[in-house]
Amino acid sequence: MLPETQPRSVVLKKLLSAVLVAGVLVAGLVLPWVGGAGLLARDSVPSAGQLPAELTGSVPGNTRVLAADGSLITTFYAADRVPVTSRQIAPVVKQAVMAIEDARFLEHSGLDLQGMLRALAANVAAGSVEQGGSTITQQLVKQRLLLGAETSGQRDSATERSVERKLREARLAIALERTASKDEILTRYLNTVYFGAGAHGVQAAAQRWFSVDADDLTLPQAALLAGLVQSPTVHDPVTAPAAALARRNEVLERMHAVGAINARQLAHAQDRPLSIRPGPGSPTAAPTPRSAASSARTWSSTCRGSWASAGPSWTRAA
Repeated sequence: MLPETQPRSVVLKKLLSAVLVAGVLVAGLVLPWVGGAGLLARDSVPSAGQLPAELTGSVPGNTRVLAADGSLITTFYAADRVPVTSRQIAPVVKQAVMAIEDARFLEHSGLDLQGMLRALAANVAAGSVEQGGSTITQQLVKQRLLLGAETSGQRDSATERSVERKLREARLAIALERTASKDEILTRYLNTVYFGAGAHGVQAAAQRWFSVDADDLTLPQAALLAGLVQSPTVHDPVTAPAAALARRNEVLERMHAVGAINARQLAHAQDRPLSIRPGPGSPTAAPTPRSAASSARTWSSTCRGSWASAGPSWTRAA
């Protein structure tokens, strides 16, 4: 839902909540350096060994069923996601996402005090929630905890609107920055976030929206995908092409503002049409709300022959 379509009472509650959260986080960031205890003091941040498994393990992807010759028979998934390495993601995608979601990503250590205050000032001036203050690392923490939630209580804990959740995410974001490189964090983020149309992660999104791989995405395509992260439904290029085009061009302007592209690249990319070429997504026997691996085990047990599991793949023996 767009901010301008929300009831005024809801917008005011969100603004008041943002002010409170910002105040608490700013206190936590500043007080440790001026002698106070601080809510985010160094001894309150988890060590590497204390990080939840969701933040240290690989991003879960689709479970594949392969023939003896290695050819794909089918896949099972609750969410269509095909994790890729950093080298399999076009650099322009990373630049686009950083520009629109967290321009100071390469400079901060998990929390961005400057970005938080800027977003708060913009929201108060606009009288609505126009910008978010969470860094890419904070967003990744929230998304991975939600992705790993197995109970309704865990899902509620990962999404609740509370100062406690924000503080927990802030501590985990700082800890994650101490244990993983910026490129690792950004790659995990791009493999995790939702890009609409059932596509989770940049590879599934590249195939779903443009029928290409993530390392073949062009500047206009990368900007469109980066713009979808904030609100995939509102900026859906099929159902809302005008909104999608405006959002894509906003991303391009941000990329120009931070020096990721020059004026000529900006003008050329903004002149390009959306040129959506929707693909079918990952082939599947049927998307399933159950564990994809569990579904694959059930499926393989009904088929003739011997099957072996190796990571996300099940292979039929020759």
